[in-house]
Amino acid sequence: MDLSQEFGDETTPRSGLKHPTACAFHVAFKTVAIIIYFFCVMFGGSFSLTFVLVVLMLAADFWTVKNITGRLLVGLRWWNKVNEDGSTEWIYESRKEGSSIYHTNAEQRIFWIAMLTSSLVWLILLIKNLLTLSLGWMTVCITGVALNSANLYGYIQCRRDAKAQVKGAVGSFMAKQLFNQMVGGEGSGSQQPNR
Repeated sequence: MDLSQEFGDETTPRSGLKHPTACAFHVAFKTVAIIIYFFCVMFGGSFSLTFVLVVLMLAADFWTVKNITGRLLVGLRWWNKVNEDGSTEWIYESRKEGSSIYHTNAEQRIFWIAMLTSSLVWLILLIKNLLTLSLGWMTVCITGVALNSANLYGYIQCRRDAKAQVKGAVGSFMAKQLFNQMVGGEGSGSQQPNR
């Protein structure tokens, strides 16, 4: 993949997958964690082994989404910075508008659908375990909800921040154009210079 391409030099269609491996891992870690959970709950697997395997898959998913697939598939990233005074600062970044040559519409759909679906599945499982008072399995589901929701929240904030930046840039551009027309329009009155 050539990252030195300029805007407008796209050679691949917007509907294909530019990052099939990233897409596969984005979906795989989420799916495997849920499959392990269901398999062990249905067939009576060891709780300890299930907990460890599911949490490992969820941690791998969290790290992969936060550090790799979010950047590659949707052009967003976020992190938490601890300042010298001990306070924390959330930082949300996005690629510039128009830099979609690095990801496709299909990749964006895969990213958001997988994020929303896995968060919803873990939330439903949490509610089910809460209603049946399965406290042990509830801890697994709380971990799933927490890790998936943290990433989902971070990327929603990134997307909002990116849209706000675009609106601000468009508003600034429009105000500048209006100002230039008003100022430029005064000097071009009907008076002719004397010769």
